[in-house]
Amino acid sequence: MLIVLLPEHLQPDSPGPVRIHWWHTDRDGSLVDAGHDTLEALHDQYPTERMRALVPPSAVTLYRVRIPVRKASAVRAALPFALEDFLSQELDELHFAAGPRRPDDRVAAAVVEHSNMVFWQELFEQAGWRLEALMPLSELHAELPPAGVLRVQHSPWPTDMPLVIVTAADQEPVMMEESLLGFWLQRRLADRDPEDRILELYGVGAGALNLGGDTQVITGPDLRPELLEPALRRATDTRPVFNLLTGPYASSMAAPPWRKMRTTMIAAGVLLAVLATQFGLETWTLARERDRLQAEINSLFDTTLPTSRRVDPVTQFREALEGGGSSGNGGMGGLLYEVLAASSKDGKAEIREFRATPVDMEIELHVASFAELETIRANLAAKPALRETLQGADSGTEGVTARLKVERSES
Repeated sequence: MLIVLLPEHLQPDSPGPVRIHWWHTDRDGSLVDAGHDTLEALHDQYPTERMRALVPPSAVTLYRVRIPVRKASAVRAALPFALEDFLSQELDELHFAAGPRRPDDRVAAAVVEHSNMVFWQELFEQAGWRLEALMPLSELHAELPPAGVLRVQHSPWPTDMPLVIVTAADQEPVMMEESLLGFWLQRRLADRDPEDRILELYGVGAGALNLGGDTQVITGPDLRPELLEPALRRATDTRPVFNLLTGPYASSMAAPPWRKMRTTMIAAGVLLAVLATQFGLETWTLARERDRLQAEINSLFDTTLPTSRRVDPVTQFREALEGGGSSGNGGMGGLLYEVLAASSKDGKAEIREFRATPVDMEIELHVASFAELETIRANLAAKPALRETLQGADSGTEGVTARLKVERSES
């Protein structure tokens, strides 16, 4: 996953390409790589990674308010009215996001301008990113110190000005420039009871803070090297506890629908490819069979009707047969019928080839013996309307092949 930190004071009219600090983490949130580049360059380098963004403290304000209702939708609806007294802007100009409920039973809340939310989302969309979470940077350091303690430590994040983080059990984390820390602490400590004026300073000197004598100061080493990776792990939690992408800016944390269906889509694609290949092969096979049948029809036409010009063999065959049947003894159909009847009357003869016209027919017969051939000739001669002529006969091991010419008698 990629975690990016939006620059401070970023505006729509900021000149040049926007360069941002980024961190690349593995599945458990451990840091893998980091850098400073544009969103477009990041998309080229990590086109399939998920992305979450951190909002600098200058662009979002955190509050902690008491809201008695527990239902999440009711909390979101009540939040603008619970914060109305703390805000100087019109409610319509602001976006409110509810965070977790703290141990003191108050609800953490974030307020950010609508114009900034729209600008940030457009910034990522133009670079090709689908932003899945937008989190306040301060909330990554929401560790609660003991009650009555204000803890101050340096921020580990790269910002324009060095920042410090102030955390307490009764307030949301605050990040500010170190130069403002003294003034802020004086006002904050003045509002606390004397027994709660305990200050923990880690890597921050107390000399320039002008603290009162009733403030108990505890000092410690600079913790910056130890703060970054735990914060990155919180930023990569499966369900971030504080996400500004709510309401009109909501973005589903689930994977895109096409990613869930990727296996099904691949299987469907393979099936379609197989079906298309099968269809192509069947089409090719049928085309070859059509061409073969057409060639055989043409060959049969040329053999059977040698004196006719071939135009549409099937239609010409049909017309010739119908014409022969309708003209009785004068047609080719009738002549063919009589020849077949005579050939199959007393034996089994095989007609291997024939040529026919409406008035005569040449046939090639295969019979078992000369005796069977003579029987067929006798059957033909017995028909007064036919005249038969033997044009040749050959004998072999498989029988006798004879060529006969049969024509209609003129008498």
